[in-house]
Amino acid sequence: MIHGIFTGHSNFAVNAVESAEKIIGAQKNYSTISNEDMSSDEIFKMLEEIVSKNADADHFFLFIDFYGSSISLPAVRIKQMNDARFTLVFGYNMPMILDFFIHRSKKSSGELHSKLLEVGRMGIR
Repeated sequence: MIHGIFTGHSNFAVNAVESAEKIIGAQKNYSTISNEDMSSDEIFKMLEEIVSKNADADHFFLFIDFYGSSISLPAVRIKQMNDARFTLVFGYNMPMILDFFIHRSKKSSGELHSKLLEVGRMGIR
């Protein structure tokens, strides 16, 4: 099972996933994190808790709203600690979220990552 972690500023991640669920229906095996009023260390601790609570996950996709954000450093740290089980995706959009939920049970993590990057680029016009 691939677990998705959606992060972002303010309510970006929560709103983005809620919008995706309105399109394709309720989803399981994902988490959301807002960086609002949180330090880098607090974000990192939340990521550790998510990994711990979802220890049965084969892989984690960690979506970060943009590269260089306050979430980037904790994201890189958690990946370094769990390298083989983590894929980081910086800068995500609705087509990527939808494809993640639709295809995560059908593709390997590597195939899914390639597909998400392709779909994300195609979604920008």
